[in-house]
Amino acid sequence: MRTSEMRALLMDALRQKHELQQELDALRDELRAVETAATKGEGTLERLHRELENARLLAGITAVEGRGLTVTINDSKRSAQATDDPALFIVHDEDILKITNVLRASGAEAISINGQRLLATSEIHCAGPSVSINNVRIAAPFVITAIGDNVALESALRMRGGIIETLSYFGLEIDVKRYDKVTVPGFTRPLRFEWLKPGQGR
Repeated sequence: MRTSEMRALLMDALRQKHELQQELDALRDELRAVETAATKGEGTLERLHRELENARLLAGITAVEGRGLTVTINDSKRSAQATDDPALFIVHDEDILKITNVLRASGAEAISINGQRLLATSEIHCAGPSVSINNVRIAAPFVITAIGDNVALESALRMRGGIIETLSYFGLEIDVKRYDKVTVPGFTRPLRFEWLKPGQGR
C-alpha cells in the first residue's frame, strides 16, 4: 500500500512539474513578445532591442546555432576481465566534465549535453546509474554539442595524451563529427539567485 501511495505521489509530482514547465515556457514567450513590442522602433529603442537580444545570447536563455561539432560518448562494450574495475568501462560525470572543459578552453561559445544548455551555474554530477545535468537525469549515450571553430575544438580533443585518447583506452565509444551548422538550445529551467545581486560599481 505504501509503495502504491508513493508511486501515485510521484506521478502527480511529475504531472505538476510538466504543467509548470509548460506554463513557464508560455510566460517566457509572452514576455519576449511584450519586450519586442516595447523596444522595437528607431534610434535608441532599436539599439536597446539589439542589446537585449545580445544579453539573452550571453545569458544562454536563447537557442543559438553556428559552426560546431558533436561528441557522442557511450559505455564500453568490451568485456571486463576478472581483475578489471567495471567502473572503468562506463561513462562517468567526470568524463563529461573533462570533455566540456576542453571544449570551453578551446573556444566553444555554447555547449549542450543531450539538449541541456550549460551555463556558469550548471552542475554535472553522478546520480546513480545516470548523470544529473541541470538537475535532469541523463543516461548514456551522451551527445555533447558545441558551437565554435570545429577544427580547433576537435584538435584539442584528439591531442596526444588528451581526453579522447585517455577514455578510449578503456574502450569507451567516442565519436566526433564536425558540422557547418549545429543548434544549441536555450536554458529553459528557472533561474534562481539567493545571494547574487547587482553591484554598486562598474
